[in-house]
Parts: sequence; structure tokens; C-alpha cells
Amino acid sequence: MTEHRELKFQPPQYLSASSMGTFNQCPLRFKYNKIDGLTEPPTEATLLGNFVHEILEGLYALPVDERNVASVRSIAGQVWHSSNWEQRIDGYVHPTEVHNFRWESWFCVENIFKVENPKSIAVRGIEFEVNGKLGPAHIKGFIDRFENDSDDLVVVSDYKTGKTPKASWVKDKFVQLKLYAAMLHQLDVASVSSLQLLYLRDGVKFTHKVTDEDIRETVSYVTQTYDRIMQACETGNFTYNKSKLCNWCAFQKLCPAWKKESK
Repeated sequence: MTEHRELKFQPPQYLSASSMGTFNQCPLRFKYNKIDGLTEPPTEATLLGNFVHEILEGLYALPVDERNVASVRSIAGQVWHSSNWEQRIDGYVHPTEVHNFRWESWFCVENIFKVENPKSIAVRGIEFEVNGKLGPAHIKGFIDRFENDSDDLVVVSDYKTGKTPKASWVKDKFVQLKLYAAMLHQLDVASVSSLQLLYLRDGVKFTHKVTDEDIRETVSYVTQTYDRIMQACETGNFTYNKSKLCNWCAFQKLCPAWKKESK
């Protein structure tokens, strides 16, 4: 990610769907995290999501005929101990809530059988890394899962453990998967027919058929975001946007918006 221009700040080596989303929500938060290297601690919600993802990764690595509730229950126990999850959530989940954390995770895992039949999934990739150029930007990300469909194309699937969005908000939730579809096409890995968002807390699935326009819009989105990031790195002007999302930002103590309010 290099260009011949004078830069006050060095941009990150690569962009991801989440980092571009962060920049478009609040450029200053992007700077703190991706340029200054300040870390954002995990939350109980993100930890729960990571735990569920690890269990489902194990489920879909099994032979088709072994993908059942008994097997995934065993995987959940193995993952809890082998990946030291009790230590990983220490300090983020209250000791009295660990039992609830595990039960909420299990409800999400169990709901995979509600939204699909795991034995029918012809898996091609699990936690698959996409890494390369899209438009002017170097993009890197990991696809939860993609599988063959009946026409020898692929379906890209993403597990969600958060609250199911309102129907009017669902379209925006496909931005990341459209990026992955464009990357699979660009890297000549596969042609994507459709996208799936699997909201496991409630057992709800949303699907989207991929079009050529989706790919063009995604490349345009990446290009425009990249250009704005490079302009900010050149000028040093990373603006902040105050919104409800600030309530979940780890950088409030550094942010000028909150410093002004505290005076």
C-alpha cells in the first residue's frame, strides 16, 4: 500500500472490511487503532463470538456424517479447555456470569441446526484468508466459510452472534461479504453466487444473490475509502464523528470530542 506522495502518517499495510468501516464511521478512531497501533480490548460480546466461531470451525471440519449435535457438544467442551477460554475471558466476563456465557454460546451453536443442515454443506473453505489487491488497496480478511452450491459456484457464509438487525438494516450488513466475493473473484479462487448471514442468537438467515453491480460497487467503495485514507495520511486531518457508537469506543479519553465535553 505505497504511493509516491508526501505523507504525515504511514497508512496500514493492508485494509479490511472492518477497518474501512471504522474509517467511514470515525477517521480518528481508525487512526488511533490502525496507525497509532493502540489496541481495543475485547468485550464479552466479541469473546462470545470468537468462541462460537471456533466451535463451528471444528464442526465443519468433521466428515459430513459426523456433523450432529452430539459431536458439536463434544467439540464445544474440547475447545473450552484446549484453547484456554476460561483464562481468555478472565477480566472481561464476571466470574458469576461464566456459566451464562457458556450457555449463550451453546444456544448460538445449537441454532446452526435451525438455519441449515450441516450435513448438506459442501465446504470448500473454513476461516479462509483472502489477501491481495482490490482496486488500489491491499485487502486482507478471513471468510468464516464458503461452500459449493448446486451450480458449481460458491456461497459465502458469515456467522453472527449479535442481535438480529431490522429488515431495513440488513442490506448494509452484506458489505463485508460483498468484499469477500469480490476478492475471491479477483484472486481467481471462485465465482460467488450468493451470500449468507447466519444470525445464530435467534436462528435467522439472510441471503443475497451476488450481481456484477455488487462487485463494481464494492471496488468503488474500496477505492473511495482508500483515497480518503491516503488523503488523511497526507494532510494529517483525521476528523472525529460523535455518535451512539462512541459509547463502545475504547479511545474516549483521547478523543477531542469527549475532552471538550468533560471540561
